[in-house]
Amino acid sequence: MYKHIIWDFDGTLFDSYPTMAIAVKTVLEEEGIYESYDKIMSMMKISLTHLYDYIVETYYNSDILISKSIRHIKELEEDNMRPYPFVMDVCRRIYQSKRYNHLYTHRGQSAIEYLKKYGLYEYFSGLITKESNFRRKPDPEALNFLIKEYNINKSEALMIGDRDIDILAAKNAGIAGCYYKSYPLYACEIADYTITDYCQLIDLLDI
Repeated sequence: MYKHIIWDFDGTLFDSYPTMAIAVKTVLEEEGIYESYDKIMSMMKISLTHLYDYIVETYYNSDILISKSIRHIKELEEDNMRPYPFVMDVCRRIYQSKRYNHLYTHRGQSAIEYLKKYGLYEYFSGLITKESNFRRKPDPEALNFLIKEYNINKSEALMIGDRDIDILAAKNAGIAGCYYKSYPLYACEIADYTITDYCQLIDLLDI
């Protein structure tokens, strides 16, 4: 039985990618630059850093474009970003069953603020964000810290994420990985489990 559920944030707990992609697309178009929504989304699904690297390598005034994109993302997220359906119910069930939710994200402090905003914070134990200064996924450093800090039996830990690097990080730490396939274009062949909605996770965890 999985007792420690380790969640990614963007694209896993919260449906943030559409808002982020729209924000970047809007900023680019304001500068007369046209990239398709699908292309922006596909690069963002690798990582936001990957998208920004592309902007830096491809366009002039890239630092200005990136700073404007970051600002616009923050503005749009305030009113448009929400947890995925059933996420709140699943986290509550995990907590009430005396198991543990943990967070492992490359996002900064805003991840904690959104957990608080939507009433999820009380259900979480370990909280690893950008400010924790661990090496980035798929390096297992952060997961190894959680395993040691909470005395986790690796066979009882499950990492949930929407990107290959989440599952690779789990594999590198010696724990199971559950791929949340939030967009139909993407698949992950190395995941132990693949789900498309969190009702399936309720069955998987028997909660």
